[in-house]
Amino acid sequence: MQPRTSLLLGIFALAGLLCAQTAPRMPSWLSPYPGASEQTRALGPVAESNYTATAAPREVLAHYRQLFQASGQRFQPTPGGAGFMIRGATEDCDLFIRIRRTDSGSAVQITCSVGPDGPGHTQRVVDQAEADSRRREQSMAKYDQPVYPTPQKALAVPVWPAWLVRTDGAALNPTKGADQFGYRYLRASFIGGDSRNDIQAYYAALLKANGYEVYMQSLAAVPANSKGLVEARRHAAGDSGPRMVIRIELTPVEQGISVDLRMTSRR
Repeated sequence: MQPRTSLLLGIFALAGLLCAQTAPRMPSWLSPYPGASEQTRALGPVAESNYTATAAPREVLAHYRQLFQASGQRFQPTPGGAGFMIRGATEDCDLFIRIRRTDSGSAVQITCSVGPDGPGHTQRVVDQAEADSRRREQSMAKYDQPVYPTPQKALAVPVWPAWLVRTDGAALNPTKGADQFGYRYLRASFIGGDSRNDIQAYYAALLKANGYEVYMQSLAAVPANSKGLVEARRHAAGDSGPRMVIRIELTPVEQGISVDLRMTSRR
């Protein structure tokens, strides 16, 4: 069979199916704008009316608002192009009214159709889409709420402990200061006569004995003329949060070892 013949047979079959279906009737309460003469035609499950009116689209819209309200129908117009669109569902069919602006007034097209699931199918689809949209908006609403940062605990003011003394047991007289990040610290220094490794070992043991975690310490095998370092910390609560850091730098000088101690409150 030739393709053209098959196409013609398909068209005839579709036309026969449409003709076999009963066209719906326009609702009796749905009258055209006063003074307008409408033309109605039916094809299968669709009835269509067209007319023109000398009134502006908003006046025609107001006319249909009165009709819908008087018949107890839900009126939900939406802007569409140079005019409006109205969807509705009656017992007989689904309505779609389109009002377009023209040079002389308005052009109105009305379709009354029966969907695959009977009258009201179009409105049910619209209602379902609106319900889905509301659910999406509700689920996303939490992301529209402002997010505020968690308040941080205040840093403790550094207080020089009585046990943090010179290697010979003498007390130190620290001074106050702040680093480039704004963290406050206490600082003290002295010249020690012991070897760098002995001073380093002394302070590492002293810090551990007073609850500090020594997490940085120079190796004893480092050349004697190199700097040494001991750094320890103690958290204010648990294993996180603000902490107190004590850093001790050891620098060989002609007189012995310059010992610089700094106590800083950090986050």
